[in-house]
Amino acid sequence: MGFPWGVWFEPTQPVARLVSLARRAERLGASVCFVADEGTERDVYVAMTAILLGTETMTVAPAITNPFSRHPVTTAAAIATLAELAPGRVWNGLGVGGSRVLTPLGLEPHRPYTALAEAVTVTSTLLRGTQSGPASIPWAPGAVPLAIAGRGPRVQQLAAEHADWVVFSAKPRLHLAEEAARVRAQGKAHIAWSAYIAWSETERSRALRHFSYMAVDAPPDIRSAAGLDDERLELVRSAMLAGRMDDAARHLPAAMVDQYGVAGTPTECAAAIAEQAANFDLFMLPMNDEATCEDHIDASAGILAEAQRIFLAG
Repeated sequence: MGFPWGVWFEPTQPVARLVSLARRAERLGASVCFVADEGTERDVYVAMTAILLGTETMTVAPAITNPFSRHPVTTAAAIATLAELAPGRVWNGLGVGGSRVLTPLGLEPHRPYTALAEAVTVTSTLLRGTQSGPASIPWAPGAVPLAIAGRGPRVQQLAAEHADWVVFSAKPRLHLAEEAARVRAQGKAHIAWSAYIAWSETERSRALRHFSYMAVDAPPDIRSAAGLDDERLELVRSAMLAGRMDDAARHLPAAMVDQYGVAGTPTECAAAIAEQAANFDLFMLPMNDEATCEDHIDASAGILAEAQRIFLAG
């Protein structure tokens, strides 16, 4: 079977359309659906509920929610409700959150790692049906797999030691093997690798628009490697938060698509993914452009099928 793959939605479009896209992806072989929690977009748990009810076997997870815009106890109750609704098809998904969700809420966390570590403990404890502080969820159906996303080394170590899945998003492709080896040496977590696939100049342009999310929240070393100085970063941030994605992309180096995505002809993209297949356990396909999602899912499914063929033949 090669490696499993899934889709990752920003809930920037109606939930009914997300369900339709998830069904399409499932028919083409996708087994997992991530839904981002962006605060001012469609609600992540409403969208997850609809996708669970609208698909047959797909696993669904928030990717990611955070301990600031949603209290960990509330998160645990939401995940427990979904796990009760669709047993075996739900993961928990945690991270520290980013500018897209926190800035519109006026939140500026001062100890994000500590809050995330506490959220991991609280949600995992409650989902097992065990009391955490004054809170308890006695009706919780049991532990669910946990995915943690984050770019910093402390968060990745936390994920490797305590999560079932570590989510790699906007990782330089050339560093993937090194990062995967580090995670696997620290624990037993599986690795989900998310990367934009850009098989044409049009797809390169579309992918670059969405690297603004990564750019504004990336650690200083990643921003420096990508050629983003403070002045350019603020231009990207302002445009991104205002929803002007084309303007944000104009301030980003075009080479970021090659560094952080998978670019080239369809055949070259398939070969590049197959080359990395030993370094991940699940490939996640980010989906953002509302008007082209169907075509993107169809074309990417074909590229991933070819990548699996190359990997298995290799």
